[in-house]
Amino acid sequence: MMHATHAPMIYMLSDARRQPDWRAALTRQPCHVALILRDYEHPARAALAAEMAALCRRQGRSFAIAGDRRLAHKLGAAFHCPSFMLRRAALRGGAARAGDSAAVHNLADLLLAKQSGFGRVFISPVFATPSHPQARPLFLWRALPLLRMARQLGLAAYALGGMNDAYWRRLGGLAAADGYGAIGAFAKPGEAQKRFRNGLYFCARP
Repeated sequence: MMHATHAPMIYMLSDARRQPDWRAALTRQPCHVALILRDYEHPARAALAAEMAALCRRQGRSFAIAGDRRLAHKLGAAFHCPSFMLRRAALRGGAARAGDSAAVHNLADLLLAKQSGFGRVFISPVFATPSHPQARPLFLWRALPLLRMARQLGLAAYALGGMNDAYWRRLGGLAAADGYGAIGAFAKPGEAQKRFRNGLYFCARP
């Protein structure tokens, strides 16, 4: 079995509209691809979270749940904090753990994430994204300083918003960030095949 030596950590964020078959999309990916449950309005979110957690355990993947610390702790998952919750401590429901992550849009958010105990941050939106069409992208000239500052603060730094393998390379790869998160990049099976051909490997199937 062939292992990647310096693979970025990649997070697939769930989106029932843009990526309805999340199970197939995830299973196509190499082992270093983790999963974050987004889908805040899903009618059976707790059951979906349990199903995702079980599959990630079987495939040896990291799993996080956005916006619900209690559910994350119940399922042994990491907690991903959206920016609106980051700015309102009462909504976060307790202190962050090192494996928890926060969405960060500016320097104030970044400093707050560090102060609140988060060990990982997603700098977003780096590029234009259908998830937040009204949001102003950071682009490289604003995203790169935030990624660099996050690392200087001792945080794992990830890019989010319009990301895929091509934009990851444009960003500067591991010299710029520890990895990235995406939704649309996982809608194309060919993207997973490119990762496999580049020396990465698939996880065990369910």
